[in-house]
Amino acid sequence: MSRLKKMVMNDEPQLVAPGIYRLSSTIVNVYFIGLPAGPWVLVDTGMPFSAGQIRQAAESLYGLDARPEAILMTHGHFDHAGSVEELSRSWDVAVYAHPREFPYLSGRCEYPPQDPTVGGFGGQMSRVYTNKPYNVAERLQALPEDGSLPMLQDWKWVFTPGHTPGHVSFFRERDRVLIAGDAIITMDIHNPAGLMGGHTGLWGPPEYFTPDWRMALKSIDKLALLKPKTLLTGHGDPLSYRGLDLDLVQFADKYRPPLHGRYIPYAAEFAEDGSVLSVPPPVNDTLVTVLAGVGAGLVGLAAVYGAFKLNSNRKSRIEERYRLHRTTIDLPWNKRINRPAARSDRQYKPVTYSLMRKKRYDVEDR
Repeated sequence: MSRLKKMVMNDEPQLVAPGIYRLSSTIVNVYFIGLPAGPWVLVDTGMPFSAGQIRQAAESLYGLDARPEAILMTHGHFDHAGSVEELSRSWDVAVYAHPREFPYLSGRCEYPPQDPTVGGFGGQMSRVYTNKPYNVAERLQALPEDGSLPMLQDWKWVFTPGHTPGHVSFFRERDRVLIAGDAIITMDIHNPAGLMGGHTGLWGPPEYFTPDWRMALKSIDKLALLKPKTLLTGHGDPLSYRGLDLDLVQFADKYRPPLHGRYIPYAAEFAEDGSVLSVPPPVNDTLVTVLAGVGAGLVGLAAVYGAFKLNSNRKSRIEERYRLHRTTIDLPWNKRINRPAARSDRQYKPVTYSLMRKKRYDVEDR
């Protein structure tokens, strides 16, 4: 229970690398880059209810009414951009992101639907997640094309699409610190034990929110080639030990996407600006099928019970009407009976092709 409480209510920023502090808000991390009492930037903004927690942590590090130089976004999913509107407005600061992420940070476009059919606890939980955009268009600025970060001289941004069309990571080359966002994570979010502080290791991007697996795999490879010595991710604890770079290369070589899902093998299609053009049709959802079967069974039982009650009521009404046939009383002989209609959703044929059986680069890059 203490571990769960710490996971949900960790208000103390933790030093994870020189000049970098991590704040864990629920199951997502935000990062403060900058020495105490000096200039600083914020990486991601956590959940929608995290603004107060982030401001409090900022003031504990940088002083009363501390204000960042900028907010840097790895991507715009609700658990990373949930407080971006409130924080950017209250601080009156610019929000930097990749241009292909602009549709989702300017209120213009929703992300592709999440995919619970990938399975696991995280997949089922994703059914209640939102893919709606946030709107900070008046403060939104593009990251420089040359990969630099003007407010962080020692850093560069790395384009790591796949999890989202404009996902980026941040890398400090002098000590090889990598903030990977959700391109790679260190928490098993598909397992309840992992969410409550289980084993820290290497995992791919959250599968239920990844609409382009070919690009996601390439992004993992790209980050492995950076050979980081410290890995900071959007979900999970930091990793920093001798041999991490080799483990990451091995992970990149062995990691494969889910066996099945809406975006296996066909990815969502995006326009040049990152907005959604099309998504594959839904695949067979086992949970929905089971629930539909249970629902149909309950409807059938209700129909049988209703028919039995109807016949019984009709008999009693006929007897009563016969008894009173000489009167002018109008008995409710044929009341309408409302019955639930059976649901007949279209069931899409599940995709059987699996990237697990195919080498990563068999298909040419787009």
